Amino acid sequence: MVLIFCFNIGSIVTYIILSTDPVESCMKEYSIAFLIDLGFNICHLLYFGLRFLAAQDKLMVWVDLRSLVDFFTIAPSFVTLFSRRAWLGLRFIRALHILELPVVLQILNVFNSNSTTLKLSRLVAILTGTLLTSAGFIHLLENSGDPWLDLSNPQPLHYFECVYFLVVTMSTVGYGDVELRTTLGRLFVIIFIFIGLGLFANFVPEVVQIIINRKRFDGSFTGVSGKTHVVVCGHITLSSASAFMKDFLHEDRGEVDVKVLFLGNFRPNQELEAFFLRWFLKVTFYQGSVMQRRDMERVKMHKAGACLIICDRFTSDQHKEDAANLMRVISIKQYCPNTRIIVQMLKHNSKAFLQNVPNWDWSRGDAVICLAELKLGFMSQSCLVPGLSTLLTNLFTMQSEIEQDGDTWQNLYREGLYNEIYTEHLSPSFIGMSFTQASKLCFLKLRLLLIGIEYQSGDQDFNHIKIKLWTLGFLIASNASDARRASMYCSVCHRDIKDLPRMRPCRCTEQKDVVGQCICNMSACMSLCASPVFSPSTLSSFPTLSEACVCVCVLCCSPEGETLRERECVWEQQQQEEPQEVGLDSTGLFHWCPPVPLKDISLTRQSASTLALQDHVVVCVFGDGGSSLLGLGDFMMPLRASSLTAPELRTVVFLGDPHYFSREWPNIQYFPHIYFLPGSPLCGADLRALRVERCAMVVVLSSLSSSSDIEPSMQDKETIHFCVNLYHIRFSPEPGPRCTLSHTQSHGHGQGLELGHGFGGHNHGLSHDTLDFSHIPTIPEKAEATPAHSAGTTVPLLVELVNSSNVCFVNEADSQEDSSSLTLSQAFSVGSVFSVDLLDSLMAATYFNANVPGLICTLVTGGDTPLLEAQLAEDNQLRGGEMSVKMWALRQRSKLAQLALQDEPLCSLACEDFKELFCQALDSLEILCFGLYRLLDPPNPSMKRFVITNPSAELPLLPSDRVFCSVPFHQSHLLTLRRAKTISHRL
Repeated sequence: MVLIFCFNIGSIVTYIILSTDPVESCMKEYSIAFLIDLGFNICHLLYFGLRFLAAQDKLMVWVDLRSLVDFFTIAPSFVTLFSRRAWLGLRFIRALHILELPVVLQILNVFNSNSTTLKLSRLVAILTGTLLTSAGFIHLLENSGDPWLDLSNPQPLHYFECVYFLVVTMSTVGYGDVELRTTLGRLFVIIFIFIGLGLFANFVPEVVQIIINRKRFDGSFTGVSGKTHVVVCGHITLSSASAFMKDFLHEDRGEVDVKVLFLGNFRPNQELEAFFLRWFLKVTFYQGSVMQRRDMERVKMHKAGACLIICDRFTSDQHKEDAANLMRVISIKQYCPNTRIIVQMLKHNSKAFLQNVPNWDWSRGDAVICLAELKLGFMSQSCLVPGLSTLLTNLFTMQSEIEQDGDTWQNLYREGLYNEIYTEHLSPSFIGMSFTQASKLCFLKLRLLLIGIEYQSGDQDFNHIKIKLWTLGFLIASNASDARRASMYCSVCHRDIKDLPRMRPCRCTEQKDVVGQCICNMSACMSLCASPVFSPSTLSSFPTLSEACVCVCVLCCSPEGETLRERECVWEQQQQEEPQEVGLDSTGLFHWCPPVPLKDISLTRQSASTLALQDHVVVCVFGDGGSSLLGLGDFMMPLRASSLTAPELRTVVFLGDPHYFSREWPNIQYFPHIYFLPGSPLCGADLRALRVERCAMVVVLSSLSSSSDIEPSMQDKETIHFCVNLYHIRFSPEPGPRCTLSHTQSHGHGQGLELGHGFGGHNHGLSHDTLDFSHIPTIPEKAEATPAHSAGTTVPLLVELVNSSNVCFVNEADSQEDSSSLTLSQAFSVGSVFSVDLLDSLMAATYFNANVPGLICTLVTGGDTPLLEAQLAEDNQLRGGEMSVKMWALRQRSKLAQLALQDEPLCSLACEDFKELFCQALDSLEILCFGLYRLLDPPNPSMKRFVITNPSAELPLLPSDRVFCSVPFHQSHLLTLRRAKTISHRL
């Protein structure tokens, strides 16, 4: 192929040489140029014969373009050889073989098929081939003359003059120094102008643009000594790049002296290019791929502070997108094992595969942001603690302050909105303090809210957790400068400080910097203490899996500091007090029960209406047999966290398409207290059958809207239709049911009913239409009976929005003008909506704070350890485990809750402002308060509440307020005490 291409180029060169002679002439002797051209034609003839013999379709060989070129160029050479009469003829059409230039360059491995050089070579080949061939036609026609005039009007033009004429014509310059005289020549130019002018107008600017862009985007990064840079790759678009840079360079982070290099295997469009130009001091775009070592060398990947990989949230094939990002991780780790990687993943099972990637190391700061896991985790926690998704989102995202006006609920909400979670090493003045003392000091004196600390797993004395030198603390503050007060505080110099913004480090603190830096650099497993006396849950920052298992066993000790034998006695006592047998999975993080077939927990509308569903969770799922899976296992994990006691487990009822749910069922079949009603979330009869007026929360999920092909305003049409339908439903009071579902009867899916199964075995063959619940006694000690709602507008609701601008259709109070920011909408402030867009900021947050993923997993997903990830990577399901002291110890984790000021135990405190509540709850109840859930300003017929994150110490409390708090496991009875009293009063 390459040799024949060279022969064709040689034929073109000999034609240009022979074109200096007349088109037709007698030849007395053969010139050297003719003999060389004859040799080339003999080779072309042999090649034609070989192609003909090798072809399967002989007929197609005769009409092939290469064969037609041979017919018009080989024959004139042999005629001249025997007749000694030369005629140039159509030998110029050999120039068409220039179109094969890209193929030849690929064969020679000059560039790969994905390079823009391939496109550039194609454009140049088309332009050159068309120009040389057309110039040959002009040369032949003008030097021959018109046939109907007996060839009497020829014009001697050199071949180069013909090329010059066509270039001037295509460029629309038209000097007029060369003109055509023959009619055939002029007719050909008329046709050529329509074709050639279009090619010239389209191809030449594109060729120029490619050449310019190659210089702009194909360069190499020259780092500045002492300056850090990060590489961002993956799915780079205008929306993803702008969202990342907005949070990465947020003003609350202070001065960020980090260069951001975007690496994408494409040429940016005008909008994206304009974005890069606007941030040219901070951002540079390089065209390339992390799958190529040369491109990674260009961006100095081995010297980068981190590589951040962004995923495409709107892809139609989520597994394919995760596989692509996994390949990027493998490529980067092979080239530079020590480079820190932060990668976005869509599916939880894809996250598990990172455990097997060579050189992946959690302790080095490698992290994964699993969007499905976090999205469903945030929404799931809101089923237990209404409004928690809004509160946690406000803490993990950064918002710019806006001007406040008036004295409305929006001002209180926005004051909390501008708070974030920061990590700072506590100053030496905190040494020896308990968590309670440190938290009160930060809140009262430093105006910071200390919600947790990291504790070295290498220490053996866990009986009483004390602050040690430069312990890392998790603080809620409005900006990074305020959070630094915890590391600057000196009990001597800052004892009476009043002007906190002017607080500066003192010499007392600086003298211990050297010791502090040594401790900060230690690599060890950490555990988060989110309340003063609860046993910490492990963070996902373990160097090795084997070490993680040991840490889990050691760290989860009892809060009172018993010996192993004393701990076993406490465990045995709690086992006797537990109202039912508790089954956990092999990791000890979740409640577990033996799997059952889907048919055993499926309801009909009649059987669902017969059940006394109360204080339950209704999950409405829009999906069909062909839609992508949401991963409902991630939704169920926080609801079945082992830190929850049996009375705290809410019944979960799914409503949706049976074909879709049958595909989701294998991932959630081992969680207890689950029902499924085949039907439609848009059917009012199905909603009434599930008693949504008495549920704790209605969650709406859709797998039909995550596609970029759908118009943005239509991506949430199913969710919006559901909201409109629910808001217009009216519920009438019904007589009380014959039985009450009790969590104390069984731990299986059926909850004591002979509908499902328990640990005692399965019960099949019962018809849902003929179930009799009269033999089931009413248990007053169950969860609180949720008051029935008279209208759909008062039903607790939490929906997912793909397009955040659609929030105006979910809540009438949010006008079209106010929907530009989801976080400022009323629907979000009350905890009714959630969007995965809010999770984009976690990429930047994780880069600046490597502890963010572990903290989120502790607070949101119900617990996440390398042991769990390894098990999911092994068989993608949870397995049952035997209850033991170790399993029981793993349950001793603090949990987030919401308590009412009017009910036990907070009603006994008699607090007037949040400062009194914070101190008294911490001292007497060991409860850490960090937010309020307050009713909206009147008129508020739906009795909706909004979130106040990290209230100020002087904020007056209202009797109707509810408190966001962290409750240690041994205080779990406080969460069910009020419920038991309420239902006893109702009965």
